[in-house]
Amino acid sequence: MTIEPQITLDTMSEADLEPVLELLRGRDPDTVARKAGVSRTRLLRIRDDLLALIEQERARVSDSPPEKIGRNAPCPCGSGKKYKHCCLNRHGPRHGSAGQAKPSATSAAQPAKNAEQTQLIAQIEKTFDRLRAGRYGEAIDRAATLLERYPDEDRLHDILSTAKLHAGQFDQALDICKKRMAVAESEKSFFIEHGRYRDSEIDRPALSYFYPPLTWLQKTWIALKAKAYNDQCAIEEDAGIVEWVSALKTADDASRFPNDRTRGLDLRRKALAEPIQRLKTAGPDVVPHLRPLAWKYSWSGLFVPEILSVYPTPMATRTLIDISMFGFSYASGASLHYLEKRGAAVITAIREAFSMDRKFDPIKTGIVSVLGNIRTPEAYDLLLGLLAHESPHVVNWAGDALGKFETIDALPAMEAASQKIGGEKMIDRAIRRLKDLASAAIPPE
Repeated sequence: MTIEPQITLDTMSEADLEPVLELLRGRDPDTVARKAGVSRTRLLRIRDDLLALIEQERARVSDSPPEKIGRNAPCPCGSGKKYKHCCLNRHGPRHGSAGQAKPSATSAAQPAKNAEQTQLIAQIEKTFDRLRAGRYGEAIDRAATLLERYPDEDRLHDILSTAKLHAGQFDQALDICKKRMAVAESEKSFFIEHGRYRDSEIDRPALSYFYPPLTWLQKTWIALKAKAYNDQCAIEEDAGIVEWVSALKTADDASRFPNDRTRGLDLRRKALAEPIQRLKTAGPDVVPHLRPLAWKYSWSGLFVPEILSVYPTPMATRTLIDISMFGFSYASGASLHYLEKRGAAVITAIREAFSMDRKFDPIKTGIVSVLGNIRTPEAYDLLLGLLAHESPHVVNWAGDALGKFETIDALPAMEAASQKIGGEKMIDRAIRRLKDLASAAIPPE
């Protein structure tokens, strides 16, 4: 059995950090592990190692006593003078006996800070309950009030932007997402370098909860699509379609259906079998009416990919691609499933998806994986081209998908791509598989 070395800040890569931050945000471990191309066990180990490192660093910064310096030792300030002739008097008189340090202000304030953090979490939960109940105005007001004291708390920014989307304030929601994405990029760089966020060093009422950049990239994409779907909704509404879409929306009625993930979905599917079937047979004009449901993380939105799958139109295909980029655990996965079932017919749409909205390419890895299961020359050529992509995420997934073709001729391009991005698990695993195939193809002497 191979024992993996413990993760350290020196050995931790951005590829290690990104899925852990998603996991800490509450994402499903299996979904995150699959998306990152690692096993669930390794993902949880990386998380535990990272949390241990963070706690060690916080303890070192907050609670560790200052190192005892001899009077005649060189001054730690680097002046070249002896300590007694330089900074000794600036540090003030010593308290207590040798080896004992006066408790730091940070250490003394930690219990109060922890208590406030607990209260903050409770306030966030209450605010989220308002959002979930559809009380968007209340959620907006409460989140905005809390953000005055906790300006970098991403859970509050998330609630605020989502509530504004549901309230039809699309531009304001989009502005929040873009600003927080810029902050997330900055905080990620600081975290990788220092092993902690900036607010762990300064006097803040509570440590903020930061989302990783990819999360805000997804939320920016959702906000963009919500605005576009609203603007492009059918002008001439079909009364029959409107009726069946309204019936589908009853899936969101918590008083009628349970919130249990598996049982709740089955009960809704049985109860709403007629409107679902009607929407599947009404014709492609239903697509613009369904798109406004697609961006909402709701029960009714879970059925949208299934209904779209029966319509082989460009708008339906494009909407499935859009949903696959939302990062929704069920709807995004279902969209990829239905895209894959379209086979070679979807390749043109995927190529077009990579020719537009380029800054969102890092969240297009799902459609890259679809190409790996469509074994055609067109899919192979598109994946080869994606090995030159500027996003390490895209390159990693393209390499993994390309490996499924079992074409040894792809090895040089895959090895060059892996070297360019510093080596990643998925593409390197695919390279090893192809090398094994190449070795097996060599006849014995």
